[in-house]
Amino acid sequence: RIDLESVYFTQIKMSAPLRLAILGTGRMGRIRAQHIFASPRFEIACVIDVNLQAAQSLASEFRVKNFSTTLSDFDYDGLVVSTPTFTHISAIEDCRDSVPIFLEKPIAEDAEGIRRAFEIAGKKGNKLCCGFQRRFDDTYVAGSAKVKNGEIGKVVNCNVIFGDHPCPSIEFLKEGGDIFMDLAPHDIDYVLNTLDDKIKNVYATGCSSDPVLKEAGVIDNATIICETVKGSTVNITMSRSAEYGYDQRCEFFGTKGSVQVGNYPKHHAVLSNSSGVTGSVLAHSFPQRFGQAFAKEMDGFADVMEGKKEWEVTQEDCIHVQNVAGAAGVSYKEGRRVDV
Repeated sequence: RIDLESVYFTQIKMSAPLRLAILGTGRMGRIRAQHIFASPRFEIACVIDVNLQAAQSLASEFRVKNFSTTLSDFDYDGLVVSTPTFTHISAIEDCRDSVPIFLEKPIAEDAEGIRRAFEIAGKKGNKLCCGFQRRFDDTYVAGSAKVKNGEIGKVVNCNVIFGDHPCPSIEFLKEGGDIFMDLAPHDIDYVLNTLDDKIKNVYATGCSSDPVLKEAGVIDNATIICETVKGSTVNITMSRSAEYGYDQRCEFFGTKGSVQVGNYPKHHAVLSNSSGVTGSVLAHSFPQRFGQAFAKEMDGFADVMEGKKEWEVTQEDCIHVQNVAGAAGVSYKEGRRVDV
């Protein structure tokens, strides 16, 4: 005999949205909040920031009653951390036990910190989910699938272009930001996950496009040449400024063919006349280019929260990506190839 009352309340419980705490109200915190708010699988339980006014502002924008400077004030099913990297370990420590945690890359500032973060989370029963959004982008996923399915044979070379837009101010570039740590990790993770490979060694070089940056010893353009354990070559070219929009390209060249992950234009209108054929500039920046990926990333986090799957980015992945980016920085400074 079916207990209809039990079935009814079980269905209600299963369909209840997952309550997320958002820690951090900066650019990424706001982007995460937008996608969380738009998803029927979530509700924003609270907004937390060291700046109470900022927490209140974001909470008000998304009609959230609860905001504070500390996590301990509220109950929640999952935590999304969009704060500076050096605060991540303390966020894990402050989080409720047995609650899944989503963190922006990198988990910590170095390999030792990443190990410590996972160790602390493991003892508390928190699953750590590091955000590498290219693994969730439909175009990048489709390109990766063709490589993994063997459609281009053995991959011998991979070329990546990362042109940022808009260009950060000279003041920002002078004061902080490591181009290798800031721009390379997402592509390093994507390429290695696609190839099922690791980086063996790197050589990096770079230059300054502005005399002020050159005088300050800051490079805003760089190239990393990598050799993988399985023998492929990976070239990653990065620039802080692509005047024509957010330029994100990746091409795998194999023994039987190649696959390209192309750009997204601002719009798809194309003018053809006697002067030629012209289209639009590229998407403005990463929120526009990777909006679909950010939404899908949160959907994947919901699956982890509901016990439907494990997060595919592992501790080992996070550490290796961090080590590769770090080795690139050492290579540039010392002018030599560096083993990873």
